[in-house]
Amino acid sequence: MSFLLFPGRHLANTTFQEQYLKCVLTEPSASLPGFIPGSAAVAKPPTEIIFAITSSNQENSRFNPIPFHIRAVGVDRFARQMQKHTPFRYRVLGIPHYGHTQNFAAFTIKEIAYQSEHTIQLTPENCLVLCSTPEVIRLYQGMGFAIASAELSAADSHPATPIEIIREIGGQQQSWRAGKLASSQLAASHASLFEDFPEVPQRIARLYQDPLTNQEGSLTTTRNYSTYARGMNEIIRLKYQDIQKAIRSGRIVDEGCADGALLAEISRDFPDSDLFGIDLSSEFASRFLERQRAGEFGGAYVHFFHRNLFDRVFEPESIDTTICNSTLHEIWSYGDGETSVRRYLAEKLRQLRPGGRLLIRDVVGPNDGEREVLLWCSDADGQNLSATKIVQHKDRSTEWLRTLSTRSRFFLFAHDFLSGQSGFSFKEVSLHNRPMFQLPFRQAAEFLSKKDYTDNWSSEMNEEFCFWDFSKWKQVLTEIGFQIVENPNNDADGSRVYTNPWIVEHRHAGHAEILNLDGQMSLWPPTNMVLIAERKIG
Repeated sequence: MSFLLFPGRHLANTTFQEQYLKCVLTEPSASLPGFIPGSAAVAKPPTEIIFAITSSNQENSRFNPIPFHIRAVGVDRFARQMQKHTPFRYRVLGIPHYGHTQNFAAFTIKEIAYQSEHTIQLTPENCLVLCSTPEVIRLYQGMGFAIASAELSAADSHPATPIEIIREIGGQQQSWRAGKLASSQLAASHASLFEDFPEVPQRIARLYQDPLTNQEGSLTTTRNYSTYARGMNEIIRLKYQDIQKAIRSGRIVDEGCADGALLAEISRDFPDSDLFGIDLSSEFASRFLERQRAGEFGGAYVHFFHRNLFDRVFEPESIDTTICNSTLHEIWSYGDGETSVRRYLAEKLRQLRPGGRLLIRDVVGPNDGEREVLLWCSDADGQNLSATKIVQHKDRSTEWLRTLSTRSRFFLFAHDFLSGQSGFSFKEVSLHNRPMFQLPFRQAAEFLSKKDYTDNWSSEMNEEFCFWDFSKWKQVLTEIGFQIVENPNNDADGSRVYTNPWIVEHRHAGHAEILNLDGQMSLWPPTNMVLIAERKIG
């Protein structure tokens, strides 16, 4: 038995690949266009093709917009079409995503062996690798495999690669069939696949035209999702208790649901409700679905939408409770500020039933945010570097950040926040021989809210927390058409703003102080708000 290993995402197959594979299956390897010899001679044409579909556990991103089961169906159709002309055996195997690693080729060979119960042992002696990606070719060459370089061997004729066809489909406003590449170079097997699964080209177009998502299907490439999720989940019970009494049963949506931790809490108290999670991140999508597989949502019906929060997902007046937990500051930061927030809130009003509720739990700015205050930052709780040395330092690792004093972190924050485009300004002053920073209260609050995010510093520097105070939030919601559930007693039954005492005790006290310009101690800025807004009945 001799094998041909054909690794790749297999988002589509092309007419060029059909013709090239016919040559591979009928001609001696050494005579193939673009043949690169390996450590062993591979003389005879292969009799079995191993289609290794890489990143099989990823989908819903520009990098990988098509789910594995659809890709597997497409490869199966492609292979069966080719069998009509040339006899061969084939297998279709899913290879999980390994990230960027120099062991990618070795891991793929091992995975194929384990998935096949060790009936397929690929070696340079029995296997030719078909690949046109130079970086991947080098990895297989390093293991001694001979290479059939496919599209790379025909660079002069510029055959379309699968990803080029996918990008063209992504750019189509209406019909994918109108594309020059799709109409001329897409294999018939995949043209029929996209006809039979019309949601696939629609999804590709949606992902490629989404203004917020990046190549990997997330908001930002700088976020460490493991540490981010762990930090969020450590206080998820507190977040749930903040909104628990305000939830209306029925159809409950958690917008920006991350890995589903909040919905897991809700499912215990609302087992008869339908629960929906929406998130843009491919990483969180996988983590959410794993919770579902593990049964962490109990007996409640749960469905995950891997979508942009601006997408119109639900019918008008169909939702009883919409939850926005730490979501709106991201919409402000990664969208178009106030314009995006207002458009988003108007859509939430549209999807709620009369009497339905929008629950917002998020960070918030202080009242009188432009008032000048004095901020003292300790220089004794870590390494005390000058502003000049701080801004010259390129390292943003968690280990280095944790060594810095609060004063040094302030200098770093002033440099990094919103890439220096925020208009963040301060001046250094002295009060009773203590060095202080004079700046607007809102900017002092912004620093205090971020200074301890050493695990995801670069990501957090992209996000603005304190753009509106509590009264401004209520004003905007009212203008859009919501009715605010007020809270005269400041208890857990209505809208409220508060300063988390744990944050004050463990993060602020001893590390920073806020004073009025006359030197009197000022109240700490609020850390959180809970806004309960209803769609009016009638």
